[in-house]
Amino acid sequence: MKLLVIAQTFPYPLNTGSRNTIFHWIEALSRAHDVRLLFIGDPAEARESIPELPDVKIETMALNPVAPLSARVARLAGAAVRGIPPTSLVAMTRSLRREVLRRVQEGGYDAVVLSENVVAGYAPVLSPLVPVVLLKHSVHAVDARDGRRRLGMWHPRWMIEEWMVKRFERKTCRAAGVVCTVNSEDAAELARRYRLAEPAEVVRIGVDFSRFPRRERDPGGAVIGFFGNMTWGANLDAVRWFADHILPKVWQKLPSAEFRIMGPGSDRVAFDRNDPRIVRCGECDIPNAMKDATIGVVPVISGTGVRFKLLEMLRMGIPTVTTSLGALGTGGIHGEHTLIADDEESFAGAVTLLLSDPALRQKVSRAGAELSEAHAWDRFYPRIRSVVERAASQGRAGRLPAATATERGAP
Repeated sequence: MKLLVIAQTFPYPLNTGSRNTIFHWIEALSRAHDVRLLFIGDPAEARESIPELPDVKIETMALNPVAPLSARVARLAGAAVRGIPPTSLVAMTRSLRREVLRRVQEGGYDAVVLSENVVAGYAPVLSPLVPVVLLKHSVHAVDARDGRRRLGMWHPRWMIEEWMVKRFERKTCRAAGVVCTVNSEDAAELARRYRLAEPAEVVRIGVDFSRFPRRERDPGGAVIGFFGNMTWGANLDAVRWFADHILPKVWQKLPSAEFRIMGPGSDRVAFDRNDPRIVRCGECDIPNAMKDATIGVVPVISGTGVRFKLLEMLRMGIPTVTTSLGALGTGGIHGEHTLIADDEESFAGAVTLLLSDPALRQKVSRAGAELSEAHAWDRFYPRIRSVVERAASQGRAGRLPAATATERGAP
């Protein structure tokens, strides 16, 4: 079977959740099929090959989102008129659409996987030509709602942005032959919002055990660790809520506690207060940086999907405090695999308790590591292949002439 994966995020190195997901989908599919990756993005991020995926052929289509102010204003206006988020519009210029269509028509592919969210707009364009599988890492409309709350609930720009995202997500989900989510809650949310003809398929995400080895010991101390890509709004919401509202309560009982933030963009995060006990590490080797973290926190208060960081902390044997939203889709049970708290007082109390009780840390660490065994990536590989193979077995919906397909444009 010949498959094409289209992505706007290059799936290497594996330092973000999106890259991890795309990489492992490609690895799962390439174990049984001929897989090609079409990367639409900055050529500086691309590679001719991925060491762990030597049989996967990679093609790059250059995308340059940097443009003069006049072009950016025109893009925003066009996005509002067409109901397409500007980030997706960048990846769907007339020339890019024409080239993608040409490659799909000439490639003889049995199915195309769109790795969401930027390239999701190709679902209506390609679905008349080939079965399309849309991989959704989150419910984009919920992310847009959270972004509006973050940036300005009644600001016209963010109100228009949310409207565009909802319209775009509705049309792309309905156009795809198969929509995949990472948990059942997101699948139910898409069904509620968009009344899909077929229910979304749940394909869970996992942990790469080779990249996140189990820690040898409890380091003690009072270091609280958090890691994630800080260009994602939900991670910013999480660390700011924790630093501005939870930490002061923790410091009342444990004034020496240190909050360590790691990951892309973490060195540029601003808080209400500057305190030397908040350490911004920037992009770094996460397992090494977390070796002396006493506990981890996943204080997620926005967004959807499943949090890689919680699964990875559990795998490393790091006792963790999270919110109910942060634990979603992991199977984590409060008091057994992790501590779960949703308000400021209870979250601060759970952090203080876990920092102060070595026996509890040992118990939670052991149970969390055992839970992570059920989330090894390769456990989900058969499911990934099954979903794509079933989509391909539906057959092509029929070919359109290139000019007609091009005229379909974006959603």
